[in-house]
Amino acid sequence: MFQRDEIRQAVRLQEKSYRLLRWVGRQLKSGALKFDQIHQAMSMGEAAKEWLGRHWDSLPQDARPERREELEPFAYLMASYLATSFELKPREPYLETYCGCYCRWCSYLAAGPRLKVRKVTKKARRDAQELKAVYLQGLAEFLDRAVPGTRLLELAEQRGEGHHVSLATYGNELVRRTRYASQGEGILVLWREIAWEGHRPKEDFRLQAEPLWQAQEHLLEAIPKW
Repeated sequence: MFQRDEIRQAVRLQEKSYRLLRWVGRQLKSGALKFDQIHQAMSMGEAAKEWLGRHWDSLPQDARPERREELEPFAYLMASYLATSFELKPREPYLETYCGCYCRWCSYLAAGPRLKVRKVTKKARRDAQELKAVYLQGLAEFLDRAVPGTRLLELAEQRGEGHHVSLATYGNELVRRTRYASQGEGILVLWREIAWEGHRPKEDFRLQAEPLWQAQEHLLEAIPKW
């Protein structure tokens, strides 16, 4: 369960992470970015935090948080976004030897436009269903109702609440990703459920915090009636 200020921050940081990734792609062509700091003992999130902090003054203002105090959640969210949305081609060395660091964060950034979007698999769909069930069970516990998440998910689907569940679960996971608590490829399924129509992205779709918050509020009111 997420708070209103949390989801507003998470959505804002996610939008900036998209902008930063595009900026990185342009900078790679000019050779302006450096990957010479070794992150051997760091997690991907910690490596992202170190790299972004070191390059902070060089990052465009519209592609970084307004306040440096948001560096950590921004770094964690962006690292999670890269790891769950893209995959590196196996055994392809994206970094030249002289650059020094071969950690996952630097490898993802150095891959730039060559990153491959992950495909939605059967496992990803199962993971998304599990994320929804866990989230709904958390709401039920908040309401002092002892109902298994899987049963709540069945009831939600029977009552046509699937879109609200997808929105709210995605919002919950987005907030968790600012703490680098990603739940993997199930996020891709949730994203497509809210941002795609059929087999393609919705035209001019832009993620906003308020619909995610309202979906959670709706579920908090709806669950006791199920």
